Amino acid sequence: MAEGEHFVKKHQVNLIKRVSNIAPFLDDLLHKNIIQPDSYDEIKALPTSQEKMTALFSGPLESSGGQGKAMFYSFLNKHEPDLIHELSGTEVPVETMITVKELLLETLNDLSSKELKKFRWLLLFNFLHWGLPQISWRRLHWADRTDDLVHVMMKIWNQQSVEVTKEVFMDMNRTDLVQRLSETRSGPKEKHTEDEHWPELIQKVETMASVLELLLETMAALSDEELEMFKGVLWSQTDFSRRSTDIPLLLSEVTDKQDMVLLMVLIDGQQSVNNTKEVLKKMNRTDLVQRLSHSSSGPKKKLSDEHRSALIQRVATKAAVKQLLLETLNDLDYSELKKFKKFLQLIVSQKKLPDISSMLRRTADSEETVDLTMQLYGDHSVDLTREVVEKMNTTDLKRRKSKSSSGLKEEHSVDEHQPSLSESEVTMTSVQKKLLETLQDLNYEDLEKFKHVLQYTTIKKGLPRIPRQRLETADRDKMVKLMMETYGEQSVEVTEEVLKEMNRKDLVERLSELTLGLSEEHSVDEHQPSLSESEANMTSVQEKLLETLQDLNYEDLEKFKHVLQYTKINKGLPRIPRQRLETADRDEMVKLMIETYGQQSVEVTEEVLKKMDRKDLVERLSELILGLSGPSGSLELEGCGSIIKDSSDWTKLKPEVNSTGADEAPTYSLQSEAGHFECSVSGLRWICKGKVSFKYQFCSVEEHMERINSMQYMPAGPLMNIRVLAGKLDEVHLPHWICIDDNPTILDKFAVLHIDDCGDVVEKVSEVTSSHVKLSEPVFSLKMVILRLLGLSVEINCNVLIYKTEKTFLTLHVYLIPRDPGLEQELDERYGLIQKPHPEKSLKMNDSFILTTDLDGAEIGPEMLMLRNEKPNFFEVFIANPGTNFKLQLTKENERQPVWTCTVRKDDYPRTVHSQGAHFVDKHRVELIGRVNGIPSILDDLFDRKVITQEAYDEILATPTKSDRMRKLLSGPLLSAGPQGKEVFYQILERTDPYLVDELKKKK
Repeated sequence: MAEGEHFVKKHQVNLIKRVSNIAPFLDDLLHKNIIQPDSYDEIKALPTSQEKMTALFSGPLESSGGQGKAMFYSFLNKHEPDLIHELSGTEVPVETMITVKELLLETLNDLSSKELKKFRWLLLFNFLHWGLPQISWRRLHWADRTDDLVHVMMKIWNQQSVEVTKEVFMDMNRTDLVQRLSETRSGPKEKHTEDEHWPELIQKVETMASVLELLLETMAALSDEELEMFKGVLWSQTDFSRRSTDIPLLLSEVTDKQDMVLLMVLIDGQQSVNNTKEVLKKMNRTDLVQRLSHSSSGPKKKLSDEHRSALIQRVATKAAVKQLLLETLNDLDYSELKKFKKFLQLIVSQKKLPDISSMLRRTADSEETVDLTMQLYGDHSVDLTREVVEKMNTTDLKRRKSKSSSGLKEEHSVDEHQPSLSESEVTMTSVQKKLLETLQDLNYEDLEKFKHVLQYTTIKKGLPRIPRQRLETADRDKMVKLMMETYGEQSVEVTEEVLKEMNRKDLVERLSELTLGLSEEHSVDEHQPSLSESEANMTSVQEKLLETLQDLNYEDLEKFKHVLQYTKINKGLPRIPRQRLETADRDEMVKLMIETYGQQSVEVTEEVLKKMDRKDLVERLSELILGLSGPSGSLELEGCGSIIKDSSDWTKLKPEVNSTGADEAPTYSLQSEAGHFECSVSGLRWICKGKVSFKYQFCSVEEHMERINSMQYMPAGPLMNIRVLAGKLDEVHLPHWICIDDNPTILDKFAVLHIDDCGDVVEKVSEVTSSHVKLSEPVFSLKMVILRLLGLSVEINCNVLIYKTEKTFLTLHVYLIPRDPGLEQELDERYGLIQKPHPEKSLKMNDSFILTTDLDGAEIGPEMLMLRNEKPNFFEVFIANPGTNFKLQLTKENERQPVWTCTVRKDDYPRTVHSQGAHFVDKHRVELIGRVNGIPSILDDLFDRKVITQEAYDEILATPTKSDRMRKLLSGPLLSAGPQGKEVFYQILERTDPYLVDELKKKK
C-alpha cells in the first residue's frame, strides 16, 4: 500500500473532523476525474464540512480505491501541510507505547489497594497542571484495577501518563516510585502558565490557596465520625449535591479531611467557606463556625509540607480558573451564551483542537460550559475564553461589568430615566412576587420535588420545557423567573397543578387568594383585546410546527435551516437574515418562520421535510394541521379509558425488521387495527382504538448511565426509541425485568425515564404488573423503565447467554445479564448464540457468581462476575479439545446450590475451526508483511507458546526492518509449524491488532 493511501485510511476519522475548507479539494479531485460532476454538486451542497468529508470518503474516495486516496493525500500536502505534519507526529511507535504501559503497570502494582484508591483520587487534580484533557471521575471510579486504570490513562494522555504519575506519587510522598520512573525515562518539564493569563487569575489563585489552608485547618478539628456526619449533611441539606452529577460517587470516595476540602473547593471555590459554616452550624460545632468567621480575611499560606503545598497550588489554580471563567460567562445572557458557544466551536476548529461541538450542544448553562471547556482544554481554557470574548466584541458585557464594579450608587439615577412599566409588565411582576410568596415555605426537599413534578406536568400539558440543567441548578428565585420566562401568566396555573400533585392544598389555597387579589387590583384582562381568530390560528400553527420538528436532533435541525434557506430562494419568499437563522434554536426558528412566512410556514416546512426525506414528519404535520379545522382550533384528543386486560388477552404480532447498516441498530415496524397487542420481539404492549402504525429501535443505555445513577435510579427495562407514524396509541405497556412477586413494597418506586433534547424527565406510571408498567396517553421519545434505588436490594429476571467465538479452539463467552432484548440484540450481532434455557429463579442485582464446568482441562476466567446493568462482563471458557458433552454451572458466591445448569453438546459447537486462522494468514500474506506492527511482542508470545525456538526468535529480532522480520517469520518458523502455528499467530493478531484483522476479513 502506498504511503499516501495508508495515511488517508489511517487518519480518516481525524481528516473528516478537521479538514474544514473542502472546496479546493473538490475542485482538484474533479479536475483529476476522481469525482464526477454530479457527485461534486451533491457533496458541495451539504451544509457542514463534516458531512461533506464523510460523503467524500464513503463515496468517491471509497470507489476510486488506492489511487483516489493517494491523490487526496497529494492535495492534503498542497492545502493542509501542517495537518499532515501534526497527524504524522501523533504516530508513536507501538513498541514505545507498550514499553510505557508495561512500566506504569509494573510501578503501580507496588501500590496497596488503599494507595491505588488514593492515586485515582489525586489524578483528579493533576490534569490542569499539565494542560491535558481531564478524565471524568466516573471513568476513574470504574477503573478500579491497575490494568484498567493504566489503559484509561494511556488512552487519554499517552506517554504523558508517566509525568502525571510521577506528580501524583510526589503528592503521595512515594519518592521511591518517583525515583524508579525518573531513572527509566524523562518527560517534559512542568509548565507554569499563570502569568500568561488574565491578571485577575494570579490574585484568584492566591485567594483560593488561602481558602484551602483555612478550611484544612478548620476541618482538622473534626473526628472521623464527624467527617462522615459532615459529608451526610453537605449532601442532603445544602445545594452542594446539585453542583455535579458525579457528587455521589465523589463523596463515597472521600476518606480523609484533606480529600473533603479539596473536593469542596474544586466544586464550589470560595463558596466552600459559607457551605462549611452552614454544615458546621447544623452539626452544632459553633466553635469551628466562629473560627471560620474570625478568619474571614484569609490565613497566610502555610508551606509546612512541600508536597501538600504543591497539591494545594494545583487545586487552587483549577478552582481559580473555574471561578474566572464563570464570572466571565455569568455576565452573558441566554442569547449571548449561545453566541459564545458558536464562536468557541469556530476557534477550536481553527486551532485544530479536540472537537467540542457534540458535547457543547448538551450544556444547558454557563457552569456546564465552563466544566466541559476545562475538561477538554485544561488551563488553555482561559486563553480560549478570552479570545472568544474578544471576537464577540460584546460591548454590552463590558459596560455591564463596569456598571457592576461601580456599586449601587448609580441605581437611583438610572431608575429616574427608565420609562414606566406597561400595565401588562406590572401584572407579570406582580405574578412573579405572588408565586415567590406562595413557594417561600417549601423546604429544600420540597423544592426539589416541585422541580421534578414541574417537568412531568409540562409534558402532560404539552407546554414548552425548561432545560433540565437550568432548572436543576436554580434556586427558588431563579426557578420562578424561569417559569415566568417560559410560561408567562400561565405560570400560576402550572404552579397550582404541581402543588396539587404534591398534595399541598394549603399552598394551592394561598396562591388562589393571592392571585384573586391580583386580578381585583389590576383587572388587566378587561382592557386586553381578545385574540382575533386569525391570531389564535397562527398561535396554533406555531405549536403544531414545534410539535412536528421536536424529533429533529442537532444535526437534523442544522440541515433543516440549510435546506430552508435554499427553499425560500426557489419560492421567492422573504429572506430570514442568515445570522438570525444560524443562531436560532428550534423555538426561535419556528417563530422566525411564522413572522416571515405567516401561514405559508406550513407549506414551506412540508417542502423542506420532503427534501430531507423525512416522510414521517410530513405525515405528522399533515395530521396535526388537519386537526386545526375543528371548532376549537386545536386537536381534539379523545379520552382514553383505563382498560386493564389480562396477559392472555394480548395478541402477539411479529414486527417487520429493517437493517440500514452494520453500525446502526435495526428498526422494528408494527401496525395494527383497534385492540390489545404485544410485540413478539421486545414484549412491548399497546392498546389502540383505531388503526395505528409505529416503529421502534433498541438504544444503548451506556451514555445515559451516568445521569441515571446521579438521579439515584437504576435501569429496569430496555431503552427504546418509539415513533408513531400514523394513528394513536392510547396506552403503552413498557416491559421491565424486576421481580416484584416477593417485594410489593417496590411498586411505587417504578417510573419511566423520558429523554429528549430538552433533558431528562422522570414520569409516573399508571400501573405496575409483574412484567410491564403502563403509560396512558404517552408522549414519545427515548423511553425506559427505571427503579428508584434508595438502598433497595432487588431481584431481577436474568438471561444466561452462551456465544461461540471464531477461535481456533473452543472458546465460549458466557454472559449473565438482565432480560434486556436490546442488549441481547447487540451481543447477537457479534457472535454465534448457543441457545440454552435461562435461569428459572430471579437473581439479586450486584451479587457475585462463579461459573464452573465438569470438563477437565477447561480454563474459565475471571473467577467471579457481578450481576450489574453497566457494561456487562463475561466468563470466557477455553477448551482445547472438548470432543464430548460437558456441563456449565452457575453458583452464587459462598453458596453450594447452583442457580443455573446446562449441558453443552458436541453438536452445539463446530467440530473443526482449525483452518480459519491458517487460511487467513495464507490469504493475507502480502498485507501482513507490510502492515503488522509490534513484532517484538508477537515474537514473545510465539516463543512462550513454543511455536518458535530461541534461535529463530534471535534471528528474526536481529533483522533491521519490520517487513523483513515478517517475511522471515512467515517463510520460516510459521511455515514449519504448519496450520496449528498459524492459528496461534492469528489469535495473537486478533488480540494485538484487532482493527487490522477486521479490515482484512472484510476485504473481498
